[in-house]
Amino acid sequence: MIIKKEHAEVLLKLLAFEEETKTKGMDILEADQDLYLELQMQALVRESAPLKRELTYLGKELALAIRELIEKGALAAPEKWPEGFRFLGTEIIAMLEAAALSGQVGPLAVEPLKERGLAKEIKDKETGKEYIGLTEAGKRIFEIYQALEPELEISAALAQEIRKLPAGPARASLLTTDTHTKHLLEAMRLIAYSVPNSDVYAFTALGQAVKKTLTYGGFGEGDVLTGDILWALADIADEKEVPEASIAILQSLGYIDQAKELLPAGYWALEVLRLWKRDVIPDAWTIALEEEEVEILQAIEHLWQKAENNPEETPTFDNLRAEMIDRKIKQYKEILARYGRKIEEMPEKYQQIASQFMVAKDLARWYDDNFTLRLSLYSLESFNLIHTTEDHKGREVFALTKFGKKVLKDQEIKTREISSTAVKAITITRRSFSAPNVEWVDEALNAGLLGTGEPTQSGFMYAELAESISRMPHLTRYEAEILATIPARGISVEELFDIIGEGKRRRFKWALEKLEARHLINVLPDGNIMETEAGELLDRAVSGVSKNFGHPINPLIYRVLKALAEVGTLFVKERRIRILPKNIKEAVKKSGLPRDVFDEALKAARHAGYVGKNTITEAGYLVLQAVEKMNPHEEVKTFYAGEEG
Repeated sequence: MIIKKEHAEVLLKLLAFEEETKTKGMDILEADQDLYLELQMQALVRESAPLKRELTYLGKELALAIRELIEKGALAAPEKWPEGFRFLGTEIIAMLEAAALSGQVGPLAVEPLKERGLAKEIKDKETGKEYIGLTEAGKRIFEIYQALEPELEISAALAQEIRKLPAGPARASLLTTDTHTKHLLEAMRLIAYSVPNSDVYAFTALGQAVKKTLTYGGFGEGDVLTGDILWALADIADEKEVPEASIAILQSLGYIDQAKELLPAGYWALEVLRLWKRDVIPDAWTIALEEEEVEILQAIEHLWQKAENNPEETPTFDNLRAEMIDRKIKQYKEILARYGRKIEEMPEKYQQIASQFMVAKDLARWYDDNFTLRLSLYSLESFNLIHTTEDHKGREVFALTKFGKKVLKDQEIKTREISSTAVKAITITRRSFSAPNVEWVDEALNAGLLGTGEPTQSGFMYAELAESISRMPHLTRYEAEILATIPARGISVEELFDIIGEGKRRRFKWALEKLEARHLINVLPDGNIMETEAGELLDRAVSGVSKNFGHPINPLIYRVLKALAEVGTLFVKERRIRILPKNIKEAVKKSGLPRDVFDEALKAARHAGYVGKNTITEAGYLVLQAVEKMNPHEEVKTFYAGEEG
């Protein structure tokens, strides 16, 4: 959606005309057709006759909302708006949505929304505390946006512009086209701008599909991609009767061949239709990897290679620990050789560990004091990058999944951390009005996930990974504490840090990264944090776990719960699953874990309160429900990846 000064003036003018004349269809100047087309593509006005326009129902609702804001003194009249002022745009819609989701306006959105009369101070009736929430006008305008069904009309000239533009995320300065074209792209929801100041733009999921379609086809004159063309193409795909004239148009545009079979452009055009006529994708999936975890993947692979010659070298926990100790000793010797004793010149994450390394007498103990191998293994398994299994002797070993191997290949040239924020800079573009913030883009650039104007192949890989992996639950005690601290209305990142940060900014940041990557929280574009449905369920599940329990939930406990559930009987009213003792052996088999590992995880599950004598308790049942919400329930098509994707 895009409403600037000229759009608002037209909406108010049409509203006044219809109220005064009791008729519809106001005459317009030929010179203003571009302006009215921008509103028409948003489904706010429609053509009643050549050079006549009238408000749609929702267009009238928006005009009334703007007029009411002006009459109340909450918004200046359009003629007084600064030049270029965006009353509404995708960045403002993203702020409204974030506020609607979390129940309060985030710090980045407070001034922009208050300036437009869309937010104000509100007193909580229960607590008596004040917070910034949406006004009725803010809520109504977001409802109008959600109800609108924009048109899709791509001319040959517009198609050529779309082909030339980088898909983003990119700085808005790279959107090198005229203002009318930018407005059309935003009006049709093909591009979105970032919160709070539109510094970054990106083609949305729909925009990416349109761009992909036009990469392969749509070469012609006149309109090359419209609703009528898409519906005709869908009819052909469904083997329905289609007029010969429509078939000829589809063939000339490269959507079907002479045998009426879909060509690559046709397949992508059907994806355009699917995205154009569906609800907003509510979630941006992501993944997070610390550098230490990547090194563990490398060590696991190395041990499997050694095991080809010596079966005793399989990556058991002890073998892996020994391998990691050797690697860390080598790494910190190299760091000290580079920096000498100038600890303060090292990257902050190395300083404390390096200072301890210099005085350590027992390097194995130094490793255990500074690195949490078991914790890292849990994290890797929670993202489906490794799988705990057994070797030829029935010992616990760790194997890379197909996703772990993809990460390993990507990290061959340079080992680096991949933050949830960096991946989200790409995956958030799957939504219809969201672009990443500048800070998110900077993280993606630093991680090598973004190039100039578009994601790199590495960026596409992690984005696809985020939407393909099967997440399992894992919470450290610190992460569980953060989850428990987030209130129902949400909380800003800085407020949460003040409560729980303990001065360790990096530790706090990575806790948020992992929580979001497991889809337990959303860090919203406006600076708010809120729990997801999965987060709420898991928060409830772990609330009764003893505080001295190091990991309230981990992937091995989950695998035991899942296996027990598969051999048990669900009692819905009791929210419990009963397991006959004779079925435990079958559960061990289904879990895929070595028997001793299963028994240890089962013991931990009982201690945490997820499993009773012969049942999965309500807390355990909540864990299983949470996992259902931690993963996508629909296939998401691959991101636009230029000519090759």
